Amino acid sequence: MLWAGVEAFSAAGPGSGWQRLLFAVAVTAPLIVRRSAPVAVVAALIGVLLVRVLLLRGLEESTFPFPSLLVGTFSVALYARRRWHAVAAGTATVAAMLATFPLGYYGGPVSIGQVCILGFFVAGAWSAGWLVRWRLAQLTAARSDSARQAGRAAERAAKQERDRIAREIHDVVAHSLSIIAVQAGAAEALIDVSPDAAREHIGAARRTAREALGEMRHVLEVTRDGESTDGRLLPQPTLERVPDLVEEVRAAGLPVTLTVEGERGAIPAGLDLAAFRIVQEALTNARRHAGGAPTSVRIGYDDTGIDLEVSNQVSNQVPGTTAAGPPAGGSGLVGMRERARVYGGSVTTGVTGEAFTVTVRLPRSAP
Repeated sequence: MLWAGVEAFSAAGPGSGWQRLLFAVAVTAPLIVRRSAPVAVVAALIGVLLVRVLLLRGLEESTFPFPSLLVGTFSVALYARRRWHAVAAGTATVAAMLATFPLGYYGGPVSIGQVCILGFFVAGAWSAGWLVRWRLAQLTAARSDSARQAGRAAERAAKQERDRIAREIHDVVAHSLSIIAVQAGAAEALIDVSPDAAREHIGAARRTAREALGEMRHVLEVTRDGESTDGRLLPQPTLERVPDLVEEVRAAGLPVTLTVEGERGAIPAGLDLAAFRIVQEALTNARRHAGGAPTSVRIGYDDTGIDLEVSNQVSNQVPGTTAAGPPAGGSGLVGMRERARVYGGSVTTGVTGEAFTVTVRLPRSAP
């Protein structure tokens, strides 16, 4: 705008100096709002040009309006809210600039070359704005797509976390409630005959309930943002706690033997927890579906992985239980397979001789 004003006062005509200055301001000032109102800016520039041609006869010797019209044409193609507005404004600019030929704005005769050059510059400015608009639309769509993908990934992660919590709570509740039910039943049967023995069963049920509550609190607290509310959470169980687990099950009436082979060595915490939960679930299934059948647990450590085997006799199963193990439709075996799959392991089940066996192989390092 400042340069246009300098040109207006330094030129000889047409019109007075103040008329030229007014024209210079009128064809440059609207560009200030070209981003927010591009169509209005183009309309204002065209109107100013036509008023100048009609009121001030003679060749323009000061401010040349075409650069402003080119900037306005570029802006309307880029910033117009609707595409047809951009097309209409660009067409109007070409038409207005061509209309100045018969009105005597240009000196000399009109030639095809002049028209082509004029159309080339206007079309080039409009095309440049349109290409930038198209590219920005692509970038916006790409960012939106990335945001949607990030949202879906967050939803998947949240679902996986909820599933993990559900598996943890299922394992804790299923095992603990089965033990508590047996201990409570035994206490009820012995309370009149042997109060001391009944109290021992009640105490065992109480300890099991307390441990189950502690584990469930741990599972829920560690999934929250920030630190625990009480700071006294019990550590997550590992394979080193399997002997205590076997004692609990044995006290509940299931004859269980435990065999440990090999050197434990270093085991990742997540793998250690998964292995414990698999043994816990297998013993819960044996207690629930195999009655009082003798059950054995074997843990084998080697350099590359961990072998787990839980086997119960099928010949002593309670009536209504098939030789193939737990009834179909339960979530116990599915949960075991899912835990093993997370760490690249495998689970096989089936009847071998007179025993139903769950065999698990867990590699020490994830694949």
